[in-house]
Amino acid sequence: MEDYATYLAEEAKSDIVALHQFRILYDPRQETFHFFFEGEEDSLFYMPEARRIIAGKEVHIYDCGGKGNVVEVRDSIKSDGYLLDGCLFFIDRDYDDYLGTQAALDQYTYLTDSYSVENELTSAEAARVLLMDVLRVSRADPEFARIENYIETGLRKFHVEVRSLVSWILAASEEGCKPNLRNTTGLKDIVYFVGGDPKVTKDGFKEFKKKVSSNGKLPSVSGMLKWRRILDLSSSGRWVRGKYELWFFQVILLRALEETNSRRKAAGGRAISVPSSLKSGKLFEVLGGRIKPPLSLQAFYAARLA
Repeated sequence: MEDYATYLAEEAKSDIVALHQFRILYDPRQETFHFFFEGEEDSLFYMPEARRIIAGKEVHIYDCGGKGNVVEVRDSIKSDGYLLDGCLFFIDRDYDDYLGTQAALDQYTYLTDSYSVENELTSAEAARVLLMDVLRVSRADPEFARIENYIETGLRKFHVEVRSLVSWILAASEEGCKPNLRNTTGLKDIVYFVGGDPKVTKDGFKEFKKKVSSNGKLPSVSGMLKWRRILDLSSSGRWVRGKYELWFFQVILLRALEETNSRRKAAGGRAISVPSSLKSGKLFEVLGGRIKPPLSLQAFYAARLA
């Protein structure tokens, strides 16, 4: 009990808990890998492939509590003289490329191809995996292709609509308005379905601004228009915020399944059973070890986990 109390006391003094944990666990005599993530769900996506490669070697996982903390932990470990051979750091791209504020990268740091790791869970492959492995829909079933098309079409329309929100975010960030995106994990009450299509209505945009405005300042119209011209739909994966896209992916999937089950019941068939994990949006848990990691991550692991 005394040891635990001492540990908690020291942890409380630490600016970043992950750094405190690393200093306790680091042992240069052991072949151990240390994985540093922005948030607690990230490991559900990154670790299955890593564990397959390292095949039972010792692993420690750290939740750093944000991108800035991952970078700070990495730089602190470097400056303290630790060997980084077994350390891997994972950060999201975010809007930093657009704003010229991207973190310095090195051989130990993986940067997502898309805006964030959440975007990796919203691909066509992810939809197929859910349909086949989780929902047990046969590809011979006409509903399979119909659901796929419904999701892909819905996502494209969502990207068109959400571009106005992203233009606002980037203009606000550039002009010092400091938008607080943590208040919008998803876009409920902001994106509505109108005639079956996702829409950011006037009221929805008003609700969005109310949620993310932090210091009373609003971006200029000219700034928003500038960013809207820059944001190309062909590269939407780079600028659609991952949490927004993952939220919509779940919404459009459930809508597709609802329509499918209505048709099945009308035809005298059996409804597709939707597990509670999908209903509650636990897509990291469902998809984490099921979808193929991006090529950039495979290359990173090949270099760092050899």
